[in-house]
Amino acid sequence: MKKRPLGQNFLIDPGIAQQIIQLAHIQPGEPVVEIGPGKGILTQLLIQQTDSLTAIELDPQLSRDLQKRFGDALSFELVEGDAAKFDYSSLGIGLNIVSNLPYYAATHIMKKLIHYRKHIRSMTLMLQKEVVDRLTAKPGQRAYGSLSVYVQYHCEVQRLLEIPNTAFSPTPKIDSSLIGLMPLPQPRVRVEDPKLFFKMVNSAFFHKRKMLKNNLKDWRHLFNKENGQARLAGIDLNRRGETLSLDEFADLANYLHAQNG
Repeated sequence: MKKRPLGQNFLIDPGIAQQIIQLAHIQPGEPVVEIGPGKGILTQLLIQQTDSLTAIELDPQLSRDLQKRFGDALSFELVEGDAAKFDYSSLGIGLNIVSNLPYYAATHIMKKLIHYRKHIRSMTLMLQKEVVDRLTAKPGQRAYGSLSVYVQYHCEVQRLLEIPNTAFSPTPKIDSSLIGLMPLPQPRVRVEDPKLFFKMVNSAFFHKRKMLKNNLKDWRHLFNKENGQARLAGIDLNRRGETLSLDEFADLANYLHAQNG
């Protein structure tokens, strides 16, 4: 039996495909990039919406089929390659990304897109429901973690649509969700040293059930005691990382930056 290419589950529900295109809110004349078009169910709708559609497909057989089917359209360009290694700046600015991301590479590709955020107007991405839970989670929620902070720091995040596993072939064991990410012109919180900020965020979540005083040991020399409790930048270190807002993480990172400066 032929192994399906790269573990991809293809969207087969035309009604959901239509909804995805509507929720992407592509304006006339705006360039669109489709990652992993697969069998082309979204491609055939996108090609009617835009005069510039770049499709990036890794699988050679699928690429040949897509080229045969859509290659005559002047607005269509196919790139056979890895979306996780692609230079999105080569496509200009104001890009709208639309994708049913393959589960195995979804987070990796999304981070790559955020790296190129200055070139991107919007991302409409179909991901594993569990990943979308993490991206949209608020402080105090179980799914809230370093990935939530990373994405919400850089983007406006909106959960758009729940998609049952029956919309795909082969049918995956899990459900999917559609998310909208709009890169922010400036990060959501003011941070003096983004590298330090993310190092500290990753440390805060390193052992999820541990208190901050145990996870932030690298900065133990800066802890101070108030009423017998360890604090840093006024934040109680008996708290867990999952309870801190982006503003509180920024306060911590900016305090550490000032002390190290």
